[in-house]
Amino acid sequence: MNRDLGRLAMAAVMTLAPLVAAPAPASAEELRLVFDIPLNHPRVPYFTAMVDSVAKSTSGRLTLTANPGGTIYPGFASIEALKDGKAELTFVNAANLERLDPRFGFINLPFALDDTAMARPATRRGVVELLDNLAQKQELRVIGLMRGADQLFVFRDKRVATSADLKSLKIRVAGAGIYEEIMRRLSAEPVVLPIPEMKPAFARGALDGVFTSPGAWTSQLGMTAPKATHAPGLMMITYALVARKDAVERLPAADREALLAAARADITEGWERMEADDAAILKDMAAKGAAIVTVTDLKPWREAVSQVAATFSERFPDIWREFQVQIRPRGN
Repeated sequence: MNRDLGRLAMAAVMTLAPLVAAPAPASAEELRLVFDIPLNHPRVPYFTAMVDSVAKSTSGRLTLTANPGGTIYPGFASIEALKDGKAELTFVNAANLERLDPRFGFINLPFALDDTAMARPATRRGVVELLDNLAQKQELRVIGLMRGADQLFVFRDKRVATSADLKSLKIRVAGAGIYEEIMRRLSAEPVVLPIPEMKPAFARGALDGVFTSPGAWTSQLGMTAPKATHAPGLMMITYALVARKDAVERLPAADREALLAAARADITEGWERMEADDAAILKDMAAKGAAIVTVTDLKPWREAVSQVAATFSERFPDIWREFQVQIRPRGN
């Protein structure tokens, strides 16, 4: 697996760089794409595929430059980079959208979004549209949604089998808002850290555990955190592909459609492939000796966090109803 991830990271570098370095037509447009996910993360090839698709479908008229100058904007800073005109596109953990508008929190609610619902193309389209409608009020667009993970807890030496075992533990979360509420309902102490800050904080003992994805587990912590607990459905995290609204609108129609089509095909429609990627990572980590506890009795976990969704539905009934419509079983 490490060799595979190394090849993926190298492929990402080799693919992204030539696309932006090659001579472009005189009418070429360049969009700056920023993200804080390390290059050895298994989601990076999906970014690379989108960059490649855009360049090919526009014959080089539109190129995406990944993290220009090597500058990383961690967490919410990537949203600020868009607002400040330092970038036109970002892949960002959707938790960071809650700082713009707490209504975005619907996407992070516990035991809500899941792989069964998101396996339906109509649901994927509807959820992206709901996010996009909120984003446009901020002069932004959400043009794609990446499966982050059905999150799990990882630890250096703690065995967590029940929700009660989390009491008073300092647990890293990727963003403020719903993430924090879930941890507090589980009697844990949330520590907000974007992914670039997770590994050093864990190494210096500032955290008891990390709430993260299989991809971040294997690429950032690996067997330094050999114990994991997965409560299926507790929180499905996502990465939103966010764009400046004006940057999308100023593109020629053909190039704009090429960008939107690549976002759909390579990011949003990759959901089930990403689910399979994560299953393979968990299998690989177990083969290396990691101890993974999969919770089978979810009732105590559901009861502990039930008030999170209840409070959200009371504060934002319209968004809550729209979200329920989107995740309800229906046609494709």
